[in-house]
Amino acid sequence: MKDLMKYVVISTMISFMITNTVAMITNNRVLLSGVLVGSALAASYYGVYNFSPLEMATLMTALLVLNAPRQLQKTEGLSFTTPGYTYDPLLGCFQLFKSPGGLTHPDANQYCAKYGGRLLLVNSEAEAKALGALLGKEGVQLVLIQGSRTSVSSPWVSDDGNPLPYTGTEEVLYQLRAAYTVMLYNANGRFQAFLSRTKMPFVCEIP
Repeated sequence: MKDLMKYVVISTMISFMITNTVAMITNNRVLLSGVLVGSALAASYYGVYNFSPLEMATLMTALLVLNAPRQLQKTEGLSFTTPGYTYDPLLGCFQLFKSPGGLTHPDANQYCAKYGGRLLLVNSEAEAKALGALLGKEGVQLVLIQGSRTSVSSPWVSDDGNPLPYTGTEEVLYQLRAAYTVMLYNANGRFQAFLSRTKMPFVCEIP
């Protein structure tokens, strides 16, 4: 009866580990769990060691802790399968498109959507500074980002129609020019309005 209980517990833990592996990729913890389970199973099978109820409970607890689901955190240097994208702690998964000529605002939107993304939405001062630093590093003066309006008197909105969460501490440059209906960000750290049909570099993000 003890042997039967022992194999039931070990089998249950193996099943739990496999299920967790499918749900989340946690290579180091899964490897350690495999070593624990494999060693215990081999020792039991060949009669090298008989586990007491307390030892079996300890083994079960260790496996549960090792395989408990954890939220995977994005880290710098993380590999992305989407071509051309990289990771920044503030900007997230993004791509700076700066090929000669760039694209118009509608075409840039389509390009970003092609890979499941969208034009970058700047949510805070910290993100704006990170974007400015990126532009300085890459030698780019202006980029298209998320933000559009229908008239001078209408608010700047994101792709989902909500007001932009952040447009800087100063007034948007060229705010009063009626023909300027899309948002740019410049290397000097300012948001500015511009023409939607002018080709410009742009930044995509994958939310």
